[in-house]
Amino acid sequence: MVTFVVASCGKKQIETLQTKQLHPWVVYGEGHSFADLEPVKDMIATISVFGNPSRDYIDKCHAAGIEVYHAVGGNEKTIDSPEKIAAVVESYVNDCMNNGYDGIDLDFEHLAPNVRATYSDFLQRASNALHAVGKKMSHCVGFYPALYVDENTHLFYDPMVLERTCDLVRVMCYDMYCAPCVGVKELADRDDCQGVGPTSNYLWTRECMLYWKKRISTDKLVMALPAYGNDYKITVPVAGRQIYASVPDKVIGELPTPTWLCYEKVNMYLYDHEDGSRHLFYAADARSTEELLQLADELQMPQIGFWHFSSVSSEMWKVTRNWMKE
Repeated sequence: MVTFVVASCGKKQIETLQTKQLHPWVVYGEGHSFADLEPVKDMIATISVFGNPSRDYIDKCHAAGIEVYHAVGGNEKTIDSPEKIAAVVESYVNDCMNNGYDGIDLDFEHLAPNVRATYSDFLQRASNALHAVGKKMSHCVGFYPALYVDENTHLFYDPMVLERTCDLVRVMCYDMYCAPCVGVKELADRDDCQGVGPTSNYLWTRECMLYWKKRISTDKLVMALPAYGNDYKITVPVAGRQIYASVPDKVIGELPTPTWLCYEKVNMYLYDHEDGSRHLFYAADARSTEELLQLADELQMPQIGFWHFSSVSSEMWKVTRNWMKE
């Protein structure tokens, strides 16, 4: 255990930081088993699972010292009446008690800012109910371009309420640019859908974590890193997608040598795709991950995560294990 003095919410306070830990998301589906976690189980403190793992999977996680959160989503309609809030909170408690989860991980994203008061009430009720039965609550948060421009931008969640109600706050240090949004008319007004670029880079991630460190206790924060890259067809009409691998797929000929973008600390590939178009791929790979792990040390962030577990390459696992040993 190491003690640091850090600035938080305008005043200095002493926080005891934990040993370095890993908190990835797992997308659980057919063919998945605890064997997937086995090689790195010693590195993992918690997993947040999308899907419905077997009780045997959860029990084996517990035997390995891994807490299991069930990841759930929702929108404005999920919480638009007291009755709905009561029902969804009850469902969270029942889910944990009946299936063995240690807590609920809330992945509510892009709700309208005008629901903040209702959402704060929902968080408080969910937190109270889960904590009353010995369960925990986690929340996923982002760093949208609007916050980069003005950190006082009003979002649907109140950071002060997150600090008060949550056991973990998982900061999604990705979707700096949302590649699948490019060219989608329905999303043209969303500020993370403008332009072409990587899902994350060094300087943006630094700003992201500095924002959240001002608002959430460090022992609750998880600096969650991408394990996927943004790929763009750059002939008109431009279109984007996410590739859950550290190199581009469907390349005509040999994979070209990437260009290292020294300011972004990201590898970029310009290549010919099987669709007949030129493509631009911004990678999240071992080199960019290593840079972000060094940033975690600089910011005194001992807890990191990945979206998502299955797409972390062996090289990325290696640099992560080395980081955890430091």
